[in-house]
Amino acid sequence: MSDPLTGEVVTYWRAIIGTLGQRGLLRERPRRGGEVLPVADAYLVSDRCIYVLDLQRLGGIPRERWLERDLWAQWRAALSGRRVFVSDGGGLAICVARQPGEKRKRLPKVICLMPDHVPEPAYTVMLGYTDRGPVHLDLAGDHRAILIGGTSGSGKTNTMQIIILQLAAKHDPSEVRFAIVDTKEVDFGAAFEALPHLFAPIAHDLQEAAGLIERVEAERLRRQATMAQAGVADWRRCDGLGLLLLVVDEAADFARTPAMATLVDVARKGRAMGVSLVLATQSPSSKVIDPQVRANLPTGIAFQTRTDIESRVILGKSGAEKLNRPGLALAFIGGRWETIQTLRVEPNAAADFIEERVAARRPALNEVEVALVSYAVQGLGGRFIVNRLYDHHKGLISKRALTTLAQKWEARGWLTTPRSRSEARRVTPELLALVSPAQNTKSGDTVTRVTRGDTAQGVVTREAQGGDTAELPPFLRQRVVTREEVKR
Repeated sequence: MSDPLTGEVVTYWRAIIGTLGQRGLLRERPRRGGEVLPVADAYLVSDRCIYVLDLQRLGGIPRERWLERDLWAQWRAALSGRRVFVSDGGGLAICVARQPGEKRKRLPKVICLMPDHVPEPAYTVMLGYTDRGPVHLDLAGDHRAILIGGTSGSGKTNTMQIIILQLAAKHDPSEVRFAIVDTKEVDFGAAFEALPHLFAPIAHDLQEAAGLIERVEAERLRRQATMAQAGVADWRRCDGLGLLLLVVDEAADFARTPAMATLVDVARKGRAMGVSLVLATQSPSSKVIDPQVRANLPTGIAFQTRTDIESRVILGKSGAEKLNRPGLALAFIGGRWETIQTLRVEPNAAADFIEERVAARRPALNEVEVALVSYAVQGLGGRFIVNRLYDHHKGLISKRALTTLAQKWEARGWLTTPRSRSEARRVTPELLALVSPAQNTKSGDTVTRVTRGDTAQGVVTREAQGGDTAELPPFLRQRVVTREEVKR
């Protein structure tokens, strides 16, 4: 090394040379004794010490050995945690930070979702933690279309669940709606079926799933027309529109089908209309996720994969095949690659989380709105006909206000959208669920739940005080479920 030297420079250099000796990289001098040492010029600046190595006198150490990261890690340990790396920009330079780095904390293998994890910004959720802190996803912005992949049990479905739970915990149904495809029929159970935010009942078979995907695309087109009529380019500036999130649990079910083409359209065009997509697969191959699909899903989250090829399908790079435990994911977030310990929600904890954070946000109807819905159900067979409702409730609400209310409830999904001018809007189970608590307060009616087929829809009816079940209107041809059955 060239003079002049300072004590700090010498101390660092001795640690570097000592580490090279421990790794067996220094050679003995054949005649003069001692070891053949590398030579460098030292430069001490405000935040680091730089050793520029003489390429003609590297002590016989091959150039590529200086670039090994495990060597840098050993230097860091020998230098009390100071960051060390070798730059190879034509010449070799060893850079040593003058201040020790902060000791990185080892993340726990399981981080359970807690209410404190829910971030404040609208439509933003916490994905998990890196050793630098929390990682957030903006479902209405940069992360509007997400591809999640990995082997079975690696954490894909759990991540979709925490996204839904966090959005539901801080947004009303008027602000966010969920369209969920669960063809495995086990991942999104009763706790999610009871969410008031559902755009439609959870789809459990391929026919239902294809229909739900087409309904989301139809909603996107409706929003596009509404925004064009209002003269706005951002869905947030259009009254009555909230985020619509389509969650598909297994993309392989729709590979090379018309439904996959629709999913691509949703991913490509949905952002301006407030329609976002989360697509997951445990078969990340080019047959399932072709380049066109991947190009329209800008955010990739890879859990453990079987091969580096599967990692490249999800992320465009290898690395996910090296992940070694469930819940650990690799993603490009905030301009850098991050290894993330994702949040976890236990199956029984999902229901508790919904009860504590979501049910408390259930909106309430005023007395006039309750009367309107009750008459629509009991007097009009579930049809929400503005003219008939106005005639029956004159003096309580103007016709203009009633028309606006019907449009608002239709946008929220509380009323169905007519397929023709001759068809009337109909009351949905979500709206009925809001009416029954108010009726219960006034008349002592008992709230029960009914089912449509074998799938619970969260629909409510009334039981008269005398114990006889009130006759259901024709549009609710369902079996009444007793309280004991609900508890079971």
